[in-house]
Amino acid sequence: MRRTRQVRAVMTADVAVVEPYLPVEAAVAVLERRGVGGAPVVGEDGRVLGVVTRGDLARRRPGRRLGRLAWRGAGAVAEVMSTPPVTVGADDDVVCAVRRMNASRVRRLPVLGVGARLAGIVSHGDLGRVFLRPDDEIRDEVRDEVLDRELCVDPASLDVAVRDGVVSLTGTVERRSVVPVIPVLLALVGRVDGVVAVKEHLRVGVDARIVLADEPAAGAVPG
Repeated sequence: MRRTRQVRAVMTADVAVVEPYLPVEAAVAVLERRGVGGAPVVGEDGRVLGVVTRGDLARRRPGRRLGRLAWRGAGAVAEVMSTPPVTVGADDDVVCAVRRMNASRVRRLPVLGVGARLAGIVSHGDLGRVFLRPDDEIRDEVRDEVLDRELCVDPASLDVAVRDGVVSLTGTVERRSVVPVIPVLLALVGRVDGVVAVKEHLRVGVDARIVLADEPAAGAVPG
């Protein structure tokens, strides 16, 4: 199955960064040169101290301090950056990143890796591409990867329809063991990139070749 659920799979590793003591004018030049709307502010130890955007730099506010530290020089980045930074881990699920971004009303998140140091950055557009897959591509993955490869279910035995990321499953699922097959199927489909929701109209059939441990064999006399 296609795996892009971790933030590290969709983040940009080549990040434009600025130092907290950098003059505002120099920070503007960095953003313009890289063609980005904002950048993490990184200290000498590689840790993210804040985030600065073009809007922050345009609304220069002198005299702002970072904790107990005051950076020398009027108009330094530390005076206008947003802090503490809203970040996400490289191994976090992209859904976590989307929720954090929406809750904080920001459009980019610095991504932290080993030692809580900057590993990359993920934007609203990066996360959006995970969920904006064509419906036919999602349908093919559900049929080929989930049904056929992972569950060994004949894709032709179920009707799989996808509209705007919503997967609808209709038909009979053959039960080959005591494992509750429908919850497993729904969980796997829900993990496919681009799936917004899963609807099911499924029945469970029993493979005639399998006699469940809790069901007496045909002709058996109860003890």
